[in-house]
Amino acid sequence: MVSLVARYDGISKLSDNRWGFFPGISAGWNVHEEAFFKDSKFAEVVSLIKPRISYGLNGNVNGIGNFDVYGKYGSVGAYNGNLGYLNTGVVNSKLRWEKSHTFELGLDLGFFNNRIHMIMDYYDRTTSDLLTDVNLPEYTGFPSFKTNLGTISNRGFELEAKVNLLTRKDWSWDVTANTSFVKNMVKKLPFNGNVNNRQGGEQVWDPKSNSLVWVGGIQEGKSLGDIIAYKQVRILRDWDDVRNHAGDFVDEVANLYGPNKAAEYAGKPGWKSIEPGDVLWDDKNGDNVINSYDRQVVGNIYPKWTGGFSTTLNYKNWSLYGRFDYAVGHTIYNDLKARILGQYNGSFNLITDVRNSWSENNTETSIPKFYWADQNAKKNITRSNNGTTNLNNNNSTFYEKGDYLCLREVTLSYKFPKNLINKVFLTDASVYVTGQNLFYITGYDGTSPEPVMDIQANGRGGIDNGRYPTPRTVLFGLQLSF
Repeated sequence: MVSLVARYDGISKLSDNRWGFFPGISAGWNVHEEAFFKDSKFAEVVSLIKPRISYGLNGNVNGIGNFDVYGKYGSVGAYNGNLGYLNTGVVNSKLRWEKSHTFELGLDLGFFNNRIHMIMDYYDRTTSDLLTDVNLPEYTGFPSFKTNLGTISNRGFELEAKVNLLTRKDWSWDVTANTSFVKNMVKKLPFNGNVNNRQGGEQVWDPKSNSLVWVGGIQEGKSLGDIIAYKQVRILRDWDDVRNHAGDFVDEVANLYGPNKAAEYAGKPGWKSIEPGDVLWDDKNGDNVINSYDRQVVGNIYPKWTGGFSTTLNYKNWSLYGRFDYAVGHTIYNDLKARILGQYNGSFNLITDVRNSWSENNTETSIPKFYWADQNAKKNITRSNNGTTNLNNNNSTFYEKGDYLCLREVTLSYKFPKNLINKVFLTDASVYVTGQNLFYITGYDGTSPEPVMDIQANGRGGIDNGRYPTPRTVLFGLQLSF
């Protein structure tokens, strides 16, 4: 089987590049229908085998405003006694369609008269001319403009399997499972003179190369979503611990100094001594100075694996359905917990974890000494947050794995016998009870372990700053058909 399709689309929101041509081709082969296969011994076990291949080009114009390419004007209040207007949007008549080239290889397999059915797909999707809002310098008079910026690649594998475990007179039991893996990589960015045409990012010390390297941000050949933080080794237990392991330290982030540096820093405005209960930070380059070069990648906001499984068990007129889903590999910054334990504003309610903060009677702990307004005291918890929330540059212990398994739905239903409902002029009737979002199995300590991936929207990707948890719901229902 071969299929060809082609589209030629236009949109008035664009100007010079209004039209786009988007072709596609796909092919498949039902091998199990061939005579040579039907006559083979494989046909006794394999009931379906269908390899597939496809390639296509898709276009995207979502996010383009009505006047993004034509420029905008806005009022500025009184100007010389009259209402004034000014140009608030940059003209960009060269804006183009965002294009995605997708190549897929697939295989459908069925065994034992399709009691076991599997669908496998590998895909390689390259998206170019990404529609992006780029910030402009203030001296231009414009905050930003929309343009086509860069190329990104997404490669992954998807697997779905459906198994009929049981089929009897009154019984049937089906199980379905799916999983997917994806890896993203930036392939091309506009030339800007930086290595890998890097945009943003952080410079840190790399012990392997014994040099400074750039991590995070957007770089050619690198993934998106990396998180950079200061790694907490442990909490300093007592003064002997401070003298032995932080005696020569100078913390340039929080303006702290070890006991051996007292002669140089004691009495300087804004400087304080490192004390028991403070964090022992990982000094990556071993220079006894804690600064931005000592940060490291501690995770990524995107899951590596996602998927789920469901099961349906039927017995006579009864049916039980359950559905689970999961995500593995993503990291969440638990900003709500950090703000509470750090008392950034000094007025947050406390959580029970504060009982495990360092004290003279509790020296073996992972939570530093409790300070009011940690960001102004020792910066043991936050190294960069205050009024706003930053994903990067904080204490590594507040970056938690978001791996979870969720019982998303359970439904128990009963279908009334026909000989009963026909007497009251019904063709079908059933009653059910459904539970949704009943529980998570997770090690995450926040309100929800599900990934926060709106990094392109408002910079809050990967941050849990007090999201509402997914509501747990129980529904009772009655379905009637006349």
